[in-house]
Amino acid sequence: MNTQASSILMMIFEIIVVILVVVIVSQAAVGFAKSDTVVKVNTATDLALMVNTLIGTPGDGVTAYPYNVSKYTFILSSGSVMVITPDEPEFKRVTRTFNLPKGFSAEGVVENKERLCLEKNAHKLILRECNKNES
Repeated sequence: MNTQASSILMMIFEIIVVILVVVIVSQAAVGFAKSDTVVKVNTATDLALMVNTLIGTPGDGVTAYPYNVSKYTFILSSGSVMVITPDEPEFKRVTRTFNLPKGFSAEGVVENKERLCLEKNAHKLILRECNKNES
């Protein structure tokens, strides 16, 4: 076999390998993006940012989380928000921390409810299920 034919075969082989790698990595990325862990991380991060925003906003207020969260349980404490699913191992729980100013507190548990709200009342943040008129 001459060198020109062998280099063409080698180039075709390299192209096939590159295409296979791209397909495998793409499938892994799509699978990870749709995973429950990513949803929990994004939701916990959103809630921590909502806490920071409410703390920085003067006066009292209520904000609703805009997505259906009925698959999860949320636990808000004075330094973190935790997102868990029933019967999952501890290492799969997702926690995001935040810092509250002196004199502020945060608390609340929401279990398997479609909508959740974060309420600021004076120096207290409360995580709770949204009322029907809150959206």
